[in-house]
Amino acid sequence: MLTSFEGIPVDPALEIIALTDTSWRICDTTVAPTDPGGLLAYIERDPEGFDVIMLRPGVTESAHTDCLAAALSLINSRRAGAPRA
Repeated sequence: MLTSFEGIPVDPALEIIALTDTSWRICDTTVAPTDPGGLLAYIERDPEGFDVIMLRPGVTESAHTDCLAAALSLINSRRAGAPRA
């Protein structure tokens, strides 16, 4: 279980999968790996910070944060507030 990522504490319900040195896929560990609803977001580092694309059924949101901790917090807060089927 990942408890921190790049020195940032991580909610155990988030799985961070490196795609490249500057991009990550974020999944919800409480959802079956075969359920597409478990894919929460993508994060990509750019020169100004972090671009975040958050995915929910029927909704895609994008945001920009200045640090990785803020990006993960944003994703986790959206995950916590998402209605469960």
